[in-house]
Amino acid sequence: MGMKKPQLQSLNCPACGASISNDPGASSVKCQYCGNLLVFDDDDDVVDVEGASPDASEDFFAPSTTGPRAPSPPRAPAPPQVIMVPNALDPKTRKQVQQAVSRATQVSKLAAVLPAIFIFATLLIGGTIAFFTTRGAQEHQKRVQEQVQKAQDEAEQKRKTAEKERLEAQAKRERDQWTNLIEENRTSLPVGLDALLAESLPQGWPTLTKGASSAPITITWYAAYVSNFEQRAFAAFKGVLRKFDKQVKVNVIPLPAQRGKNTQMMEAMLEILEQKGEGAFEELHERLAQEGRNLYMRENYSQLCEIMDCDLKKFQKAMKSRTHASKAAALAAVSKKLNLDRQLVFRIQDSLFYDQMTIISRIDDVLEGFVKYPEAR
Repeated sequence: MGMKKPQLQSLNCPACGASISNDPGASSVKCQYCGNLLVFDDDDDVVDVEGASPDASEDFFAPSTTGPRAPSPPRAPAPPQVIMVPNALDPKTRKQVQQAVSRATQVSKLAAVLPAIFIFATLLIGGTIAFFTTRGAQEHQKRVQEQVQKAQDEAEQKRKTAEKERLEAQAKRERDQWTNLIEENRTSLPVGLDALLAESLPQGWPTLTKGASSAPITITWYAAYVSNFEQRAFAAFKGVLRKFDKQVKVNVIPLPAQRGKNTQMMEAMLEILEQKGEGAFEELHERLAQEGRNLYMRENYSQLCEIMDCDLKKFQKAMKSRTHASKAAALAAVSKKLNLDRQLVFRIQDSLFYDQMTIISRIDDVLEGFVKYPEAR
């Protein structure tokens, strides 16, 4: 068979297919595996000499009877080929080739995996740093919140303690004031005052003992800026002492700046009840018992006037006459007259009362005292 001589370093043997080292300048090449001889003609065609039959060899060297052979048509150059035949290598070379191929494969795999490993490591490191950074910030924020909460709790506890101490000190001060007042006047107040005060005062407070009803006594009471206990005590005094004007003198000195609406209302009610004459207190007590024990005032006196059976305009006029008093002497004169003539305390719970001048008990307590102790009248 003839073929164009390739311009390569090696070519394939037509007989066994093995790769044969090629010398581009030689006219023939012998296969070192099967012994086949390849001879190239002048047209660079190769002729398989040793692999052909004897008749073909004779025909090859015999003179041509058909004349000169027509030149073969030009063929397209075959693409360069490199064919490796591992079986043709010796064991040592084959091992080296295999090792080189294995190393190249490992390097290729490593080169393919390395970016993924780098990205994973980067993400792992970044995630770890972010996790611990966030955790540290959260722990710091939690510690700050705990410190703030602890400070708030301590401040709240201190405030509660201070408030408790203030209330205890105020209660002690008021009780001491009342105790001193009792000690000073223990034997100088009329009969019947003990029981009524015992009903009106808080449990456990000291009360008066019976004394000579004819013993004169003068009590000066500043009705301005008084505490709740002083207002209750003042109410009890005025309630019981209204008929003892010859034995007991009660001087009430109210200050204009501290005079509240409940004081005005009380005085107006006393004035109206005084005009009604005898039996007004008992009647009011009975009606209050029917209407309810607690009475609340919110600038509307119509319910009170209904219970008192008096004209609303008349009551408002009595209130107005006491609203704009400017001099302490005039107020003292009004209070003195009311305190010595007819006394009644209306214990009205009113959150609008100025400067804690509240009368926090019930209106019928003192009225019940008048009914229960006729000698007090």
